[in-house]
Amino acid sequence: MKMSLKKIAKALLITTFSSAMLMSTAHANNPPPTIKADAPNRYIVKKGDTLWDISGRYLDSPWRWKEIWATNKQIKNPHLIYPNDILILCVIQGKTLIGVDTGEGCAGIEKQLMGDVTASAVTVTSTANSIPPIPWSAIQHWLDKTIIVDPQDFNTTPYILASKNRNLITASGDKVYAKGVPLIVGQRYGIYREGERYVEPKTQKVIGLEVTQVATGLVTSTESNGVTSLQLTDSYGKEVREGDRVFVELDNAIPPVFYPTPASVSRGGMIVRVMDSISSAAKGSVVAINLGSTHGAKPGDVLTVYQKGPLVRDIRDNDTPVRLPNEPSGMLMVFNTFEHISYAYVLDSELPLNVGDRLLKRQIQYKVLR
Repeated sequence: MKMSLKKIAKALLITTFSSAMLMSTAHANNPPPTIKADAPNRYIVKKGDTLWDISGRYLDSPWRWKEIWATNKQIKNPHLIYPNDILILCVIQGKTLIGVDTGEGCAGIEKQLMGDVTASAVTVTSTANSIPPIPWSAIQHWLDKTIIVDPQDFNTTPYILASKNRNLITASGDKVYAKGVPLIVGQRYGIYREGERYVEPKTQKVIGLEVTQVATGLVTSTESNGVTSLQLTDSYGKEVREGDRVFVELDNAIPPVFYPTPASVSRGGMIVRVMDSISSAAKGSVVAINLGSTHGAKPGDVLTVYQKGPLVRDIRDNDTPVRLPNEPSGMLMVFNTFEHISYAYVLDSELPLNVGDRLLKRQIQYKVLR
């Protein structure tokens, strides 16, 4: 059935009006982050602070810290904070903001915020000694030598056949022999130990293999029978064993600076492993989640952890079991991503967090006028 031009125009007008009302309502239901009632007007940054800790001193929603940070346009890395910096709470043009006091108080912050900047006036600041988003000591082990690879690719790489002295190798300078695809003489290679396999809970498909680099070796010769000789140049706290794999050292670097921010992943996920533990995770723990770069996960992403609601019996309906809603139980921040898996640091937890707990990105709820 065809619609008249008048009806089409009326429909478009209603749609436009409804969209405007929705946007207006959405804005009204997305107010600025709430400043804590006991937030300090002045805070001196200490060594050992983290960006998350500092954000938590001022905000009820620390992941929204950027919305109140008074960015200094004269600084290339304007979000860096250093020990002994003095943070002050200011109201600038009707907005509550936090900035670094340069000696002029809120007037100085307003000048930095509003001043015109030319390219030559921008100062490049070093990330060295800046306040990290989360404690580096808690995640260092999972940054340095541990990576997640494709299991099929891993199984095609050369493997350690034996050592020159036919024993375990614990120091640099020893010689080992690998068998498999010939390696390049003069090239450095990593020697990796197979670890945890990660399985997608719904499909039971293996989606990643965790491997840890135990040593680095320099190829000194190759033989026609596929045996390669390597001189160990570095070892990393573990012996080299027969069966360890050899391949080009992989760069496991994360961005030098990242900040807590609401995640923009394409789907929800879950905790699939609690690292260094067989039980539950709490604040300060590291976990593995089944969200990776293919799902849009990136360092700094903040996700909410939900625990599955318990089953209760409805006494007014013949004791029929009813599942209660999932409840938020904590928050975590991604700090290292791979294709299908990421490592994340637990920022807060109201309850112990367990394998199987659900993950959702922070969402702002918009109310629609009817």
